[in-house]
Amino acid sequence: MQWRVTLEAIDPTGDNYRGEFSFGKDIGRLQDGEVGCSLEDGKTIMAEIQRIVVQREIDLYLEFRRICQDCHSRRWVKDRRTRKIETVFGIVEVQSPRYRICQKCHPYTDFTSTPVSEIVPNRATPELMRLSAKLGALMPYRQAADVLSTFLPDQTGKRFTTLRNRTLKVGQSIQDADFDRWWHELREKKHHEPQNELPLANDLNREIVLSIDTAFVPRTKRNGGRTFEAVVCHTSRGGPGQPAGPVFAFAGTDRWKLKAYACKALHDQEYNGHGEITVISDGEACLKNLTNDLPRKARHILDWFHIAMKVEPLAQLSRTAPPDFQTFGADIASMKWRLWHGQVDRALDLMQGVLAGVQTNDGGTLCLWRRRAEPLLSRLLAYIRNNQSSIPNYAKRYQAGKRISTTSAEAGVNAVVAKRFVKKQQMRWAPQSADSLLAVRAAVLNDELKERMSYTPPSRGSRDISTWEYQPHLPLAFAA
Repeated sequence: MQWRVTLEAIDPTGDNYRGEFSFGKDIGRLQDGEVGCSLEDGKTIMAEIQRIVVQREIDLYLEFRRICQDCHSRRWVKDRRTRKIETVFGIVEVQSPRYRICQKCHPYTDFTSTPVSEIVPNRATPELMRLSAKLGALMPYRQAADVLSTFLPDQTGKRFTTLRNRTLKVGQSIQDADFDRWWHELREKKHHEPQNELPLANDLNREIVLSIDTAFVPRTKRNGGRTFEAVVCHTSRGGPGQPAGPVFAFAGTDRWKLKAYACKALHDQEYNGHGEITVISDGEACLKNLTNDLPRKARHILDWFHIAMKVEPLAQLSRTAPPDFQTFGADIASMKWRLWHGQVDRALDLMQGVLAGVQTNDGGTLCLWRRRAEPLLSRLLAYIRNNQSSIPNYAKRYQAGKRISTTSAEAGVNAVVAKRFVKKQQMRWAPQSADSLLAVRAAVLNDELKERMSYTPPSRGSRDISTWEYQPHLPLAFAA
């Protein structure tokens, strides 16, 4: 049985256009369960439809671009070539002529333009680039390439390296677009927008929380070292249970990049210069410095989860305390209570007293229990001292419904880094490749991949190069 598919279109010029193709179906295969169009038949049909549609669109666009926009004359054709355009539904080979610049409007110039390269610069449509990048960010490159070849035509012969290159190229384009947005919009933003109503003092939405954490990614041997750091930040308004905000991630701990991404996240949260900005981290110096780089002085809070995780081994150790340290468990509980209520000085005094008692030597070698307790207490004491100014009254914030830990950032680390870079993926990464892939993965999780790829800087009113480069400026005009 032969099926004929006819496509009819009405062009903007008013002309009718028709394209036809046919495909066959064997009736004898019905007994084998092959009813209707199979996946391969669907891929063949969509590939033929795509070929007809793309060729007609390219022909119309070439006719439009050949007309000079100033004198409406037809430009000369320097040469004609063929170009293969990779689309979601197959590869289409089209004519790609090169047009000379109009000699009537711009004499003594010899510029050429390729209209097909203007609309498809990567020899692949943006939709295919986005789809490849999305799959490459969510699963290993080989597995993503198998998924594409299973459901899309003309993808069987593609290697996984092609999908990897597309993913990294999309990630680089996202980073370039973010840089352009920072340079043209966010860098000079003064936050002078009018405020419609006075926010209430106890309104949780007045506070924008930046929960930042770092993760270690395995490094390739050729780049030296074993691991490198990646920063993951989750931005949100209000306390726990509020709608999740955007996530950004990048490789390294560069201060300028952290500032740029944080300002962009504040802009996405509609920050207009009012309200509070709070940064919650584990106390790393590179993350604490962010409070001085934001548009408004921010407050840094030490993550309560990291404090509790350092106190918990001491609480477990108190269960096996020797008879001489029967009050060790009560001291640890009191220390944790003081830290929870923001009484840092009293907690430090108690820690110093407990540490002095543990370090006391009764004339013999310290017992095994003391050897275990002393380093734990020393590390906790140094950690609290280094972050003394970042410890608030956690109980008061918790009762007010505000955030006190980086649980959202921890979830962001698992979603952005762990599932793709570390856990269950026995892979090593170069920092440059990981940086691009992190940008794509964060854009996919934020559901803004298309928006971030299609960003264009605002127009500055500049003229085309073919206009201003060869038109005489005012002094030269007078001299002529």
